[in-house]
Amino acid sequence: MRRTLAPIAIGALLALIVGGHVALWLSDAPFGAKLRLTVLNALGWAVILLPALGVSLWLKAHKHQGRSRRD
Repeated sequence: MRRTLAPIAIGALLALIVGGHVALWLSDAPFGAKLRLTVLNALGWAVILLPALGVSLWLKAHKHQGRSRRD
């Protein structure tokens, strides 16, 4: 169940992020404010998600490396 839940959760998170950006850009806020908020939000998500992705890839590489050493 865990393998099927992760892609659904990631898809829902991405849909909410994109939906928030679309709602922001459809609002009547000034263009400069929209642009600053969009960049700030994108940088915030990058700070959160890129290290998590890096750790995941690092762990996968180390698990794979450990298997090849035992063989």
